[in-house]
Amino acid sequence: MLKSQLALKYAQAIFELAQEKGMLDEVEKQLTLVESTISSHNDLATLFYHPRVPAEAKKDTIRKVFGSELTEYVRNFLLLLVDKRRETALRAIVHEFIQLANQARNIVEAQVTTARPLSPEAQQALAAKLSAVTGRNVALKTAVDDSILGGVVVKIGDKLIDGSVARQLNSLKAALLSTELTKIGVTD
Repeated sequence: MLKSQLALKYAQAIFELAQEKGMLDEVEKQLTLVESTISSHNDLATLFYHPRVPAEAKKDTIRKVFGSELTEYVRNFLLLLVDKRRETALRAIVHEFIQLANQARNIVEAQVTTARPLSPEAQQALAAKLSAVTGRNVALKTAVDDSILGGVVVKIGDKLIDGSVARQLNSLKAALLSTELTKIGVTD
């Protein structure tokens, strides 16, 4: 089974349980906490993802590191991943879970790239405008890339809105280069 299909299967299972228990936000926070904690500590990541570390050692580590920070459902889910030797799919599972949760909340993520950081007011205005266009609540994920010179590049799903100055300059350059030059009223 492909890793993405496997991740979706597990994400769907924990998503349905979280939705049934009315704990969608809490489960998302806990899964994100676990994944970010593991990925930000090399020793913990090595222990958790290494195939030769015994499952019981991994399960004990989960219990000790996260203790009471996790609900019983999330802790049991992580222990099940370890038992099934699927812990390496954790990052993909968390990603799929967030996608499912956002879909249930009618939220779409927009990747926004600007040349300079946006002020909170500008972020709110952009989110409101994108919400009006998409008909869904928009969660912005911002990035700064000074190579776009100015303007904004927005990616929502498979749609790309490129309003960058760099793209406009490249379009102008292409138009000028493709324009045939003619002699303009030059006299000897």
